[in-house]
Amino acid sequence: MSYRYSTHSSLAFDPIENLFVEVRRLETRRSIWRYAKDTRRRQEERLSAARVGKRWLYFFVLYALLGGFFWGYLNLFMYFQIPRDYPKLTGRQSLLQLHPGLSRVPNPDVLTSLIQFRPREPLSYSKLIDAMLAFLYGYKKKRCAMMKDCVHGTGSDQIDMRRPCAFDLNAVGPCNLANTYGYTTASPCVALKMNRIYGWLPEPVEFATGVLVKCEGETEDDTRNMGTIHYYDMDHALTGQRRPKTTNGSFHSAFFPYLNQGCYHQPLVFLEFAGMRRNALIRVKCYLIAKNIPVSFERNEGIVRFEILAD
Repeated sequence: MSYRYSTHSSLAFDPIENLFVEVRRLETRRSIWRYAKDTRRRQEERLSAARVGKRWLYFFVLYALLGGFFWGYLNLFMYFQIPRDYPKLTGRQSLLQLHPGLSRVPNPDVLTSLIQFRPREPLSYSKLIDAMLAFLYGYKKKRCAMMKDCVHGTGSDQIDMRRPCAFDLNAVGPCNLANTYGYTTASPCVALKMNRIYGWLPEPVEFATGVLVKCEGETEDDTRNMGTIHYYDMDHALTGQRRPKTTNGSFHSAFFPYLNQGCYHQPLVFLEFAGMRRNALIRVKCYLIAKNIPVSFERNEGIVRFEILAD
């Protein structure tokens, strides 16, 4: 007995179709395995992200606590160890050791002590005027009720020591913005000021109202070329004097001591170089005069040096 081959028979054998069936089975198995593997990998990624988040949270809390402890201990140290109203080291224990220094304004460039300008070129001295205005801004705006009028009063009451004197800018003569501080007329103005030392009191020399300051040339040629120096200070306002002083200026004792008062004004002495020689470098030195101020030209103690050149 023989059988015919029929494609419609259930016993028909098609190797290509069976091959595709086997491939589909393998793909199904691989998909199931890949899904299980991807699921496991996603779970591991979630666990890894959770671990990273926990670590970030741990270090955030750790450094926040460390910063809080540091800030707290620093505030405790500042509150109990360092006074807020006065320096901890005063008198001989301070760095200045009761030796006040002297400085000048304007000084727009800290790398040089030269004041150079051209009277006919405003741009050449605009920085100098800006520096002067910026420094004197506090004297114009810093007015409060606790300041006392030392012009019409004595200004030396020990009971009223906590009330500072107000420096009157009307006492500086022609050294003002209306006259461009003398730079347009080749008679420049320079302001001198002393360092503030907490609790320091001057011991004036005989017949002096405070700490005297005197300026002169480094050499005889400098003294001859710089012409006449006019000094303007608070003595003009206190005594009603109109003529400038030509021998020395004075930082009045009414402005001392400095006790970190609110609205404190440093006493100033304005210098006007009248009749200075043009196109000549003039070297100037100014020094303080008082019984308790040591002055050394070699160590630059109690003095200030600068140069002026009017082209």
